[in-house]
Amino acid sequence: MPAREADQTFLRVALTHGARLAVLSAFALAEPLLDILGRNPEFFSVRRASSTSIVLFALFLVFVPPAVLLAVELLVRLVNRRAATVVHLVFVAGLVAVIVLHLLAHRETLTGVGALVVAAAVGIAGALLYSRSRSVGSFLTVLAPAPFIFLALFLFDSDASKLVVVSHPHLRQQRIHSQIPVVLVVFDEFAPVSLMDAREHVKAARYPNFAALARDSTWYHSATTVQWLTEQAVPAVLTGIMPPQNRTLLPIYADHPDNVFTLLGGSYRVRAVESLTQLCPSKICRETRGASPAAVSDATGSLANDAGVVYLHLLLPRPYSEEIPEISDSWGDFGQAERREPARSVGSGAIEPCGRNVCRFASLFSSDKRPTLYVLHSLLPHVPYLYLPSGRRYGVQAPPLRGIRDKVFTEAWPAEQGYQRFLLQAKYTDRALGLIMRRLKAKGIYDRALVIVTADHGVSYRNGEPRRLPTPGNMQDIAFVPLFVKLPHQHRARIDDGFARTIDIVPTIAHVLGARIPWHVDGRTLVDRRLARDDEVEIRLGNGKAQRDRLSVLLRKRAEALRVQLARFGSAPASVYRIGPAAGLIGKPLSSLRVEPSADAGVDLDGQELLSYVDRRTDFLPTWVQGRLTGRHGRHEKLAIAVNGRIEATTWSFEGVDGTGFDAMVPEQSLRTGRNDVAVLLVRPDGTLEQLQGATTSARLADGRIRSSDGSVVPVREKALRGFVEVKTGALTRFSGWAARASLAHRADSLAVFVDGKQVFSSPTAKLAPHRVLGYKRNVGFQFELPQGLLPAPGSAHRVQVIAIAQGVASKLRRKGEWPWG
Repeated sequence: MPAREADQTFLRVALTHGARLAVLSAFALAEPLLDILGRNPEFFSVRRASSTSIVLFALFLVFVPPAVLLAVELLVRLVNRRAATVVHLVFVAGLVAVIVLHLLAHRETLTGVGALVVAAAVGIAGALLYSRSRSVGSFLTVLAPAPFIFLALFLFDSDASKLVVVSHPHLRQQRIHSQIPVVLVVFDEFAPVSLMDAREHVKAARYPNFAALARDSTWYHSATTVQWLTEQAVPAVLTGIMPPQNRTLLPIYADHPDNVFTLLGGSYRVRAVESLTQLCPSKICRETRGASPAAVSDATGSLANDAGVVYLHLLLPRPYSEEIPEISDSWGDFGQAERREPARSVGSGAIEPCGRNVCRFASLFSSDKRPTLYVLHSLLPHVPYLYLPSGRRYGVQAPPLRGIRDKVFTEAWPAEQGYQRFLLQAKYTDRALGLIMRRLKAKGIYDRALVIVTADHGVSYRNGEPRRLPTPGNMQDIAFVPLFVKLPHQHRARIDDGFARTIDIVPTIAHVLGARIPWHVDGRTLVDRRLARDDEVEIRLGNGKAQRDRLSVLLRKRAEALRVQLARFGSAPASVYRIGPAAGLIGKPLSSLRVEPSADAGVDLDGQELLSYVDRRTDFLPTWVQGRLTGRHGRHEKLAIAVNGRIEATTWSFEGVDGTGFDAMVPEQSLRTGRNDVAVLLVRPDGTLEQLQGATTSARLADGRIRSSDGSVVPVREKALRGFVEVKTGALTRFSGWAARASLAHRADSLAVFVDGKQVFSSPTAKLAPHRVLGYKRNVGFQFELPQGLLPAPGSAHRVQVIAIAQGVASKLRRKGEWPWG
């Protein structure tokens, strides 16, 4: 064939095959993701993604995957045309299979391997039909405009288009003559019933700082939210306007130009930390713009990682989709460890509650007399639940809430455990409030300020009900929010049970400052008027829907919820731990009980090395005890957890993907510095306790083999597995990197750390926090932390090795960067 004709053929094939691959890729990859993200533009706004980055993201999604496939095919074609044809058909089959999998993913009739087999079969059949029928190829060629249409719809006709073509509303500012400082603190996902004792006052023993605020303020006992989603509820707080029923507004200034920042910004200095919203215009908040980090981490890495997680939720059928990080409980960094604030110890041995922007906000307080508006939206005590009352964490990554399917609790015990963890984080939130109040007083602001503390919405932990979406069965949990209003120089406690809503906050601020609001607000001032005793509570759900009930009805239901909560968790700080199927055992020494060794059941305890060396000087304490049962046992066993010879928790076992598991929270005070002995016991119907064996194992690395105390031997071979590990030292030493089988298709099964050949840590990789590693599949990344006591001192000549293990073979991970040991 002449060179010119060959060139023309090559170009014709490139154009034709490229167009067809682009069409299939658009339907398989781009359209599903652009559609769901276009309908949920908050995905971009919470990352503070620029219009440029959104456009580049969409262009990448539409054109790069087919371009890569085409490039591979053309490179093969330069060597062998027949092989290139096979490669092209493989790509066609794969893309058709993905399209089919999208159609099957969320159908209950076909799940698991069955869905994968059907998708693969249809993909192969589609490729064969494509190869034998010109009409199929011609049809795909006719659809060539589809990628451009999908791109245009996303950029110019979806809800995300407002972030692509950004409007800049005219800034309307008022002149206000008041000198009163204003402090507005908005917590997140906080049910006020958790604060109440039997008299519906604040439980001072458990929440001393909320109790102190209540003594100086008016507590609007019956305050309710107007929306269940943070991205709509917080703007309602900051504007005084009900969220619209039939359209979605983004939590940005362009969609909410009239707000508390623009109301006061012309006369007041504004210092704000917005965790999720961007309502303060840069002209007003330029001083503290850097103090308001995005709700998720770096936009580029987070966008790529989280878009991938969302796509897998769209693509994979059950049960595979259940192994992907949950996306409904947060706005990003799905499956990633939460950003860590520097740990600051205080005199009592506790850690300052700096998490989720609290210390960042408190650092903005100024002692000068210039009128200032201070605003904080903190994602406390919102999930992920990670914090203990002392300020410490109980994991690098928060353990996920169990027992939830389709956002509804399907089991009572996981719901109760979730409620327990919420209460612990609520206590942490109380300490955060205390820090804010102390700093306000130290700067001379508190007494003369208007201080308002509230939350955007509540949260529910009821079996058979959603955790967040309001229903007739849980509305009393979602609707009510804490609302405390301390007027300047107020030192007398008041409780007002009248009808109050979060949209009343901005009108209240304007009333106290003597300011006129230049826009229509739906709320009314809470002060200097008598509130209605009853009215209709409405929580807008979006799409023209709402959940409604009378305030009087909800108050009766809340009273019952309070009764149940007090019976279950009590009011004292320690009583929150006294739950479970054998709670009466908690606090009893093992020596006072009938304990026998179990003959045929055992236990594999996760993180046993972390319990063998606890350092209470750090901000990490392994109080979340979890593991798996081994040997002969029932599916739902009643268990007791003993720490240092005393029962500290009881729980139920459950069936998980890796066997029969269990988890429980033990009190902080039960763990001592140094070694802690943890025992897991079966609780029999006659009251006898069976102590499970095998909670501790050890291993050594020598002569190219890992020898465990249980008799197993694993050979260590070069390049049998791949990956690297890097180390960052601090109060805790963080290991991060990736580890995978040689094909990179699957992560390693487990990791182990050895010091001079002695194992000091091991864990299944599934139990470790994920770690974003650009260029590699996200599920192969890992990160974990170890206390200093398990590792040699930096600068010493001890040998530290990290070993990855999979399918009965192990490999040493490459070290990246400088290590603190020789």
